[in-house]
This record gives sequence, C-alpha cells and structure tokens, in this order.
Amino acid sequence: MDLNTFNLYLFGGTGDLSNRKLIPAMFRQETLGNINNDSEIIGLGSRDISVDDYTSMVQESLIKHFPGFNENDDAWKRFSKRLSYIKIDINSKEDWKNINNIPTNKAVVYYLATPPNLYKQIATCLKENNLIQDNCRVVVEKPIGTDLESAEDINNSLSAGFNETQIYRIDHYLGKEAVQNLLALRFANTIFEKSWSNSAIDHIQITVAEDLGVEDRGGYYDETGALRDMVQNHLLQILCLIAMEPPVSIQSESVRDEKLKVLKSLAPFTEETIALNSVRAQYLDGISKGEPACAYLDENGVDPKNNTETFVALKLEINNWRWSGVPFYLRTGKRMNSKSSEIVVRYKSVPHNIFSKEAALKPDQLVLRIHPDEGIDLKLNTKQPGVSGYDLEELPLDLNLHDYHELGHQDCYERLLLDVIRGNPSLFVRRDEIEASWKWIDNIINLWKSQDVPMEEYISGGWGPSNADLLLKRDFRSWKNGSSKKSK
Repeated sequence: MDLNTFNLYLFGGTGDLSNRKLIPAMFRQETLGNINNDSEIIGLGSRDISVDDYTSMVQESLIKHFPGFNENDDAWKRFSKRLSYIKIDINSKEDWKNINNIPTNKAVVYYLATPPNLYKQIATCLKENNLIQDNCRVVVEKPIGTDLESAEDINNSLSAGFNETQIYRIDHYLGKEAVQNLLALRFANTIFEKSWSNSAIDHIQITVAEDLGVEDRGGYYDETGALRDMVQNHLLQILCLIAMEPPVSIQSESVRDEKLKVLKSLAPFTEETIALNSVRAQYLDGISKGEPACAYLDENGVDPKNNTETFVALKLEINNWRWSGVPFYLRTGKRMNSKSSEIVVRYKSVPHNIFSKEAALKPDQLVLRIHPDEGIDLKLNTKQPGVSGYDLEELPLDLNLHDYHELGHQDCYERLLLDVIRGNPSLFVRRDEIEASWKWIDNIINLWKSQDVPMEEYISGGWGPSNADLLLKRDFRSWKNGSSKKSK
C-alpha cells in the first residue's frame, strides 16, 4: 500500500532511536515499494557532517539493524537519494534558518527523536520560525514530562503551535500486535465481553518484565525510575484497553474517550493503603541470562544517594460499576528472570463443585501474551480421557498468532510511524490521557516520600522482591511467572 507523499524530519537524526528503529522502519517500506518518489527523509542533528557522511552513517545503521541489507539493491539506491542532512544547534537562531522550503503539497512529519527535555524548546522554535502549517505533524516519545506539571508545560508548548490533531504522542506498546488485538478480542467476541466484569472475573494481572538492567542509560534512568518509565505509560495504557467500556466506534476519539474514563476511575492510593498495596525495589547483583550481573547501585551513571526504583508492583482498584471489587495487580521490573509481557485474566471458581472433592478444579484462566510470542492461551477444566468417573485436568486452548500470520517483520515503531504519515491517530495518546495518568502517578510518588515506603531489594535474574509476592498471597492468590510460550 503506497504511503502519502511525505517529508520526514528526524530531529536527533544521528541518534540511537533513529538508527535502531526509525531508519530501518522506513527502509523496509522502501523495500516493499511503498514510498513515493517525491518523499524525502531529512536528518537533523548538532554534528557538523555532510550529506554524504550522513548517508554513510545511515548505511552503517542498516547493515547493523536491517537483516539482509545489501548496498547493491535497488531499494538502497532509491532510499539513499531521499536522504539529506541539516546541521542544527537548537540554541542557534541562524541554524534554524537552514530549515526552509517546507512543502505544502505533502505530509510533513517532525519526529522529535531527542531527549524529552528538548521537546519544549524545539516546539517553540518551530513556531517562531514559521515552520508549522496545516499539513504538519509532530511526534514526541514518552516520557512526556516527569510529573503532571512538566507534562502540562510540554503539552502547552506543543499546543501553542500545533492543533491537538497534529500532535502524535507515541507509546510504542500500543503498536504491538497483541496489544491492539485486545479490542478485537473483547468487542468482536461475545464469549469474552459478556463475562468481562466483576460478575465472572476474580482478578487481573499485568506483567511487563525485562531481563536487561539499565545498561548504558544509568544516568537517565536514575532520574526516572520504573514507575515513571513504565507504569505511567505502557502499563496504564494496557490497563485502559482491558478495563474500558465499549466505545461508540473504533475511531480514535471514541476509544480515547473510554480510556480516559478508566484513568479517571482509578482509586487513588492513600496514606493507609500505599505501603500495603505498593512495592518498590532495586535489583542486586546476581546471574542474568547466564552471566554475572552487577547491582543497580553499581551501574555507571547511578547516584547511590538516589532512591530510584527498578521494580514496581501495585494492587489497584477501579471505582466503577463493571470492575468494583476486582483487584488489578501490575508489576514491571528490570533484570528479572526473563523478558516477558503478559496479561492474566483469572476467572472466579464455579459456585459449587459437583465433581469429586479430589478433582483438581482450577479457575479458568485467560492469558494474553504480548511477548515473546503474541497469542492467547485459555485454560479450561476438562475430563481426563480413558478413565472412569470424572477425573479432571486443566488443558490450554492455545492460539499462537504466528501460526496464522507472519508477525515478525513489522516493528511496532514501523506501524506507528506509518500511521503518522497517513494521519491516523488511533494508536496515539491524547493530552488528557497523559495528564490524567500523571495525576495518579504523582500521588504515588508523593506518598512514597511522605510515608517513607521502604526500598526493597531483589536478586538479579529473579522475579522481584518477596513483598511483591505478598501483595497477592495476602489475598490467597499468586503471580503467574514466566511466559506461556518460548520464543521461536
């Protein structure tokens, strides 16, 4: 499918995100023949290099990050001709004059692949230099701010030059196939939606576990932490898709309206509940992926005086008719046992067991796998074949999306970037969602400080601190650890 003709301006065009994700995403579209002849890709950065230097840099990036890249292919010959480079110091008024001749007859995308603390200044300079037109769009990465006040400040700067419909706030988790499939699973299948409430569901778990540590991002991460870096965006967005009411339509504004209602229905933590229903922790040294791994406080760029969490577990409630009484357990952490992202929907037990008391009658369980293998796993009780009586066993009905479709090619960034070019905002986050989530997160951060909630510790390569297990054990429940499937 051909894309609209576009000019893509990559602020931070020589940086990590551009090299690892954005450039390979656009090059794949080139290999598919989807980019029109008049489309251009312009890298912008502070480095004083020529267009040829930039083209060579892009080529090296594709050799590293695009499997099967061949510099002799026609695709590279076409792609390299689209590339140009503008040296820009965002503090220099003269450098901003180098961005000129903004076209009016095609989509113009400003992608801010820069540190978030530059968003406000870049947005202001785009406006002051008359670089914003009706055909322009701006893309910003999470995190949008570090609290509600800073998020509002960034949003105000963006809104001063762009309409809300021109602003695309990326949460790359929303580009994952399994996350998008949540809406189809819920609202296209009566079997699930009719039981998707407190009448049938006992509790829901959301886990986003990472097996890596902070790596070379110690300085950035030490100022952020897991709550801001993961819960405020990824986990709360997943929660919204799980808990939202049916939208009027699948159009972006209808879906966003319902997600906002969920965020506004989140029960705030209080002085009485914060220590009981939240856990924060840092990883210690240990074994990760078979190799010795250092503790968080020994990572480069980390200030031992900072009380920054690398793990968060929360028990939260949603104050509305559908979910009253159903706890949601959220956890995310670095340097955990494996890279695994799953949603677990645990149904209530049957009201009365008519089978033998020895029968292993377990509650039904729906597992939605986001990573490593996108799919759906529904565990049901069935009769064991070939035996007399009714001896029961739990068996899975497994749907692996890879068995039916080739999902391995299109990266979530690629999918979202194409949506920006096409002008489709469905998978992007609206301003009021960002600010509602920050309001809820700020309350947790403030209570952690005021109530002196302790910083727990956990061994690298494990599943988090013991107190995270207690969040569920107190309720006679337990975490589901590990993915249902192993990556192929």
